[in-house]
Order: sequence, then C-alpha cells, then structure tokens
Amino acid sequence: MDFIDTLFGSLGKVNFVEIDLNGDIQEEEEKSILPTIGAKKKLTLWDIERTLTEIENNSQILGAIIKLSELRVGFARANLIRARLTELRAKGKKIIVYLQSGGNVEYLIASSADEIYLPPWSMLNLIGLKAEVTFYKDALDKIGVMAHMKGFGEYKSASETFTRDSMSKPHREMINSIIGDLQDQLEEFISEGRKINPKEVKSLINQGPYLADRAYEASLVDGVLYENDLEEKASELVDTKLHLIKAGNFLRRLNIKDKIRSVLGKFTSSYPVVAVIADSGMITLGRSRGAGPVKSIGSDSLIRLLERVSSDRSVKAIVLRVLSPGGSAVASDLICKKLELISEKKPVVISMSDVAASGGYLISLGAHKVVADSMSITGSIGIVSGKFDLSGLYRKLGITKELVSKGKNALMFSSSKGFSKDEEGKLLEIMEFYYEQFVTKVSLARKMDFVKAEQVSRGRVWTGKQAKQRGLVDELGGINTAVNIAKSEAEIFEGHNTILKFYSEPSGLQLSSLFKSSVYVDTINGLMEGLSLLEREKVLTIMPFNINFK
Repeated sequence: MDFIDTLFGSLGKVNFVEIDLNGDIQEEEEKSILPTIGAKKKLTLWDIERTLTEIENNSQILGAIIKLSELRVGFARANLIRARLTELRAKGKKIIVYLQSGGNVEYLIASSADEIYLPPWSMLNLIGLKAEVTFYKDALDKIGVMAHMKGFGEYKSASETFTRDSMSKPHREMINSIIGDLQDQLEEFISEGRKINPKEVKSLINQGPYLADRAYEASLVDGVLYENDLEEKASELVDTKLHLIKAGNFLRRLNIKDKIRSVLGKFTSSYPVVAVIADSGMITLGRSRGAGPVKSIGSDSLIRLLERVSSDRSVKAIVLRVLSPGGSAVASDLICKKLELISEKKPVVISMSDVAASGGYLISLGAHKVVADSMSITGSIGIVSGKFDLSGLYRKLGITKELVSKGKNALMFSSSKGFSKDEEGKLLEIMEFYYEQFVTKVSLARKMDFVKAEQVSRGRVWTGKQAKQRGLVDELGGINTAVNIAKSEAEIFEGHNTILKFYSEPSGLQLSSLFKSSVYVDTINGLMEGLSLLEREKVLTIMPFNINFK
C-alpha cells in the first residue's frame, strides 16, 4: 500500500460493496445527450474490473453483493466477471448474488458466489445453450434481390446468410463445435462453483427452466427471499453488521486516488502507466461512428488514439481491449500495422472480449501477446466479397436503368447486374490474394509454417479455448490477465506502484438513457452496417453476420 492508499484508504465503517449488473455492460464509457438527467452512470466492464480489484486488495472490504438481472452481454464478458469473483472468493472475500431474473449467462456469473438467492416469483432459465443462425435468401428472392457473394475459406459462411436458406455442412460443423465447447465450459464452471458433480449439472440443465422453489430444491440456489432480506443474509455470512457502499460511490473514491497518482506521475517515475484502451464495433475506414451497440471502430479514430497514448512517455505498456466481428480488410490491416510499429517501442497486449474475429483477429496480429477468454469467439480467418444484384427489384418497382461503360470491368460492382464469368474470375483472384496475405500474417505473427496456419484458418470460427489449443492466442483470461502480462513485458515487477489508465473514444452521442434499443433493432442495425460496408469496400474480413449464442 502506497501513501495515497494510506491517505485516502479509510472508508469509515464500510465493509461491503453492492454492484448492480443489468442490461448491456459496455466496454467503453457511454456518452449521453442528457447526461445529467435521471439515471446514474452505467458501469462499464472496466469499472467492474477496477471495483473487483480494489475489493480484492482492500482488507477492510469483506465482500460484495452482486444484483443480477437480464444481462445483454456475451459469454466472454460474463465469464470475465465470474472468474474475477471466483478469485475474490479464493482470497477470502464473501460473494452473495441476488439473481432477480436470468438464464445461462446470468447463472454463469452467479455460480461463482458463496450464496445465490432468488426472489419468490423469479424463474431461473438455466436451459442450456442454443445458436440462432439467420438466413435472408428467401426474403431477398421475394423482392427480386440476388446476392452474388462468396467467402474464401471453407468455413467462411458470412455469405451464406444471403445465398442459402440453411447451413452448409462446414457451417453446421463449425456451429456445433463452438456451441458444444461453450456448453461444456458452462457445465464445468457451474460444477466448480456450486460443487455439483458434472454429470448432475448436465442433468439439471436438461430439467430447466426452474421456478424459484424448484431451483432451491435442486441446490442451484441457496434460498428464496425478497431484496430487503438480503443484507441480513450477508451479515450472517460474515458474522458482523453490514455497512454497504454502492459501486458508483466506491469508484468515485478510486478515481480521486488515481487522479492524484496521475498528477504525481508527471513529476516522478514512481508511477509507471499501463494504458487500457477499449474499442468495439464493426471495423471501418475513417472515423468511428455511432455509439453503444451500433458503434463502429474507425481506423483513423483508433490509430489517432493509439498514437496519442503511445507517445506519452509515462505509458510503459498498452492493453487493447477488442470487441469486433471484423469488417473492412483495409482498415483492419492499417490498425494491425500501427500496433506493429508501437510494439517495436513498448509492449502491446490484446484482450479479446465476446468477439474478436476475422478483422477483429487480424488486428491482434500486431501485438506482442494475445489474451482471449476461454469463451471468446475468435478466428474466422478468411475473406468475404461480392455484391447484391438489384435488377429484379428495379423491375418490380418499375425502375429502369441504362448502363454505359468505358472499361471492360467498369460495371463489375454495379448493383444493376450479376457478375459475368470474367468478372467472377477476377473477383476470385482478388479474394485469393487477400486470403493468402491474411494467412501469411497469421503464419508470421504466430510463428507457424504457412500450411499449419492455413489449417487453422479457412474462415473457421473458434472459441478462445479452441484458439489457444491451436496456437492462435497466447493466454486465456480477461483484462486483469492482459494487464499483468503487459506489466511483465514492460518489466514492471510486483511491488511497483502502477497507474492503470483507461482510454476509450465513443464517437457519438446516444439516446440510451431515454430509449433502449431492442435485440431486434441491434440485429438489423448490425446487418445494415455490414451491407453498407460491403457496398463501400468490396473485400471484408468479417465473421458470419447473424449468429447469436444464448
């Protein structure tokens, strides 16, 4: 403990932290048009990480109450929280979860607790995993639109979303592999957390969902009660009177200490900085656009932020947290190159969130080390290209077009016609070039021969656990793991006082405090962004468009 901790460490009688987790837990801080009206600041994943780290290191704090309801996060973000809570328990902290509502993702987190409680009218939807894969071919046929799209790589199935009405054999094999691995991990983590035999966990999942009393009888929860009785249970667990502090207030105290350290760091080398940068969304050329679930990663915006952070002499290492299904091949490669250049001067570590696939994986090849959660979705090393032929739609609408060109392939990407044989051949030639370049980058960065790199590529999507087994990532873990690796790479050894400085660049204002978008709106927005990207940039490094694992 340094003197700043000594000076500002006293919390009075406070001995427990209350953390509310619901809805989307974003990687970046949210900008709102009306930030001062109504709602409290929503915790980001980094806020949660900092809070749990402080609980772990503060001997005055005995534990935490986690209130969970209807999360909108992927398995990697949920597993990061589960793993950190498990680490807190191992250090002697007591964790109580109040599971107001939820299913697989929420229970994954809850399984790390000493005790789990449900309200009487709640239902536990622990029913196992599913994958929903959406296809639009029949809908496009009805309106006269034909998708001329191809994926280079046996498993590169993003084009199938528009060219088929069902999964191909490789696509189905890939989905079964991913969902099978995620299900195995879910059962394993529940078994470890709840001390239930793995076979019994599988049986319990097959018997779900559960009413509250049934969940208690099955030992999936430790009791059924209302929220006002929760503090009494926590007091009994630690055998002392409970004095709670909300996570938001707890964070404000941490922010004060961090700001003082940051100021002192300008005048002394006692506080080296590890920068944590978070960015999320579809990868595009130019500036980042949008916000929240429909934000994009603009190559110009992220590169500018990386330049600013890396040029700060107090920053000794960088952790880049990536949440992206990919996007523009050119933009992804530009970001990768920038990370390569920075890596020549100081360590860069990638931390993968729920998804860091295709272009999201390509970015990681510029870093020293790559860390993925075992439940992250990554890989998808392949290329997608093509166009939509709208001539049938134009006929239905009574629209006519006359095409005039002065080059043999001038109309190659026109939406008023399909590809000729020559144009299709040219497209395949282009895609083959980009695919070989992508695999070559994997081969060099991951120190594999080309044949081995190609075997784990082919457009195939992997879980983080599968990717680690195949040499595509270095370590399994969350932000904390990535930060510790960054410190080691920068030779910041244990006992050194370090400032962890968080950066994000949300690019737009959003109305999320007033209007919450639905899953369907998010899906449509993501789909439209993907189609718009294809129209602008022709060659994409992107994973399958619409696969939802729940």
